[in-house]
Amino acid sequence: METLKIAFYTDSYLPAVDGVVTSILNTRAELEKRGHEVSIFASGGKNTAVFAKKDKNLFVIKGIKFNKYPQYTIGILARENSNVFGIKPDVIHAHTPFSAGILAYKSSLALNTSFISTFHTMAFSDEVITSYLTNNKTVVKVSKYIALKYLKWFYSKTDSVIAPTIYTKKFLKNNGIKKVTVIPTGIDFSSMKKVNKNIARKILNIKPNDKIILYFGRVSKEKNVELLLKAAKPLAMHGFKILIAGAGPFLEELSELNKKMGNKNVKFTGFVKDTDISYYYSSADLLCNPSLFETQSIVDLYAAFYDLPILVPKRTAQEELLGYSRCGEVFDSNSIRDLVEKANRAYERNKRYDFNKIIKEFDIKITVDKLLSLYNRI
Repeated sequence: METLKIAFYTDSYLPAVDGVVTSILNTRAELEKRGHEVSIFASGGKNTAVFAKKDKNLFVIKGIKFNKYPQYTIGILARENSNVFGIKPDVIHAHTPFSAGILAYKSSLALNTSFISTFHTMAFSDEVITSYLTNNKTVVKVSKYIALKYLKWFYSKTDSVIAPTIYTKKFLKNNGIKKVTVIPTGIDFSSMKKVNKNIARKILNIKPNDKIILYFGRVSKEKNVELLLKAAKPLAMHGFKILIAGAGPFLEELSELNKKMGNKNVKFTGFVKDTDISYYYSSADLLCNPSLFETQSIVDLYAAFYDLPILVPKRTAQEELLGYSRCGEVFDSNSIRDLVEKANRAYERNKRYDFNKIIKEFDIKITVDKLLSLYNRI
């Protein structure tokens, strides 16, 4: 296969760490292992520029901070993008439909280059709009209508849109976006290491016999973490404790809400360093990501590596994962009783779940094979 020059465009990059950044870093590393050249054009400020000093293929597009997430920026359509003309990529791949995505599209036109975009986030779901704009139903409805029209326009300019799941592909198709290819977000499982459960618990000061349900990720309104607080007391009756690991704009409010609710079995860790991630997964008994707006869920894949059963909401992209392998339980997000029942079932069945199929299917080598096949087709 011929060596390709590939340009990634993103509004989310280091030092921020989220699903999009993880996807970009893993995919880039695997592409470069195979001899391909990957350049990153990322919206960012001074903190991102620090990484550019050590990475000759990272170009920072100056931007303004996003109020809800000061670690993220909205790129300004600026001259930093001129570097792409010297690179002359074979493929331009946008990981956002927003400012950096527009730059990617303009660059593809100027260079007459193939243009692909990955749909990473349900950024225009009701949950996101109410979290960041307003609770006014009329405004939400109008905002969603305009946003979906924009999505349709932006993705119509691509040669193909990548959806991480069939669920996401259906969402895009239902909104008039036609050229959709399903390629899951892959994980470099070879770089991950398991930690003995007893050792991990000792490090995190968790008792050996505690029954731990882990939420790991960004603590924001749309992630629906509040559901776990509502279920905390019923779960406590069955001996479960809830560990919420991660930071985000909703952390302080959620912590205060938990105090008002009088939950004694919920602990918030705040920001978790990369070096400590394995301790949290290794120490838990179950993982629950109650979010209804995921396009996939990287934390569920991490859980599979650590032999951790997952609890996923019905009628979401996460539910699709259980179609590959029975590695957890599906619950009704409108029923606390069902969540508790499924938590008990998953805990009891732990040793009977099969995680190996998930690890094979979502290995970064497999997903990059599919990505390169798409690059070479268009």
